[in-house]
Amino acid sequence: MYIGFGMLMRQKSVLAEPTAVSSGKPDSSFSLAQKDLKLPVEKKIGQMMMVSIPGTLLSTTTAQWLRDRHIGGVILLGKNVVSLEQTKKFIRQLQDNASQAGDPPLLIGVDQEGGMVSRFRFLQELTAQKDILDTESAFQVGLARGKELRELGVHVNFSPVLDVASSSQDFMFSRTFRGDAGQVALLGEAMIRGYEQAGIISVAKHFPGHGGTRVDSHKDLPVKNITYAGLDKELEPFRKAILARVPMIMPAHIKFPRIDKQYPASISSLLIGRMLRTDLGYQGVIITDDLGMGAIMKTYGLPDAGVRAIKAGDDILLVVRSLPEYDKIYMRIKNALGHKEITEQRLDESIRRIMLLKSRVR
Repeated sequence: MYIGFGMLMRQKSVLAEPTAVSSGKPDSSFSLAQKDLKLPVEKKIGQMMMVSIPGTLLSTTTAQWLRDRHIGGVILLGKNVVSLEQTKKFIRQLQDNASQAGDPPLLIGVDQEGGMVSRFRFLQELTAQKDILDTESAFQVGLARGKELRELGVHVNFSPVLDVASSSQDFMFSRTFRGDAGQVALLGEAMIRGYEQAGIISVAKHFPGHGGTRVDSHKDLPVKNITYAGLDKELEPFRKAILARVPMIMPAHIKFPRIDKQYPASISSLLIGRMLRTDLGYQGVIITDDLGMGAIMKTYGLPDAGVRAIKAGDDILLVVRSLPEYDKIYMRIKNALGHKEITEQRLDESIRRIMLLKSRVR
């Protein structure tokens, strides 16, 4: 059924409540309480960051840095992965390290979309989204893939891709479902249900959609010349995902100059605060796409983009760079707080959402 902006605004806001997910170590639950909002500001900043780290096992240097910064999440890349057992051991090391720091469990994330974007090539369920043609298959793929990821100790899968590819020239053509917005919406919703049943936090991406763009945002900033109203149909997969209580949404590094002349969707108050939070009523966790991508680095710079993302309403900053560069983001946010550029109250809004998600990690 088609749901317009106005109708969805009148619906009750949805806060995703995923089922319990495995942290990779026993008895690692962390409950949401008022005390979580009384954490030192340094811990709050760290909990709002998900980063990539070097190596296939946790080094002493990296372990100390993660503890010092109280980092909230780690994304595993191909460089971190050798085998199933090595991956399990790595994740256990990461969770033990967070526990030693007195922190809640890390959110362990991965890009396991299937097809060409599959970090764990040793797993069985590697079906590409473009090859999934019906809702039952989408659900079963999500369920099977989710169970394999949960067994590893992974919590967050950056999937499904909900961009609507209008032609084979689109940047996302090989990574998303085939069909129009309605078909993508149905398949995406089914896959989200499969992930949820498996106990995996799914991520609907890339809001509000790469459809019609050919520029690779890993390298440069795509621009989409469309109005706010013109996006309405393309938003259908995200509306469906929100109604399915998707736990996370990832905005795209795409500039929409007829909506926001200054910032791309991923760091835009108009697209995140107005469109996603207010008009679409989404109250779950919003995580940036990698701020280390060319689309952001070339134009806005990493530390300033981190602050801008928080101002826009993002809850978690995803960054794939190096420890020294993460430190620059961390210190830039801390300085922004000191100069009242952002407020601790703003951090608390994100901490509430993040801790609610983490309270279901087991």
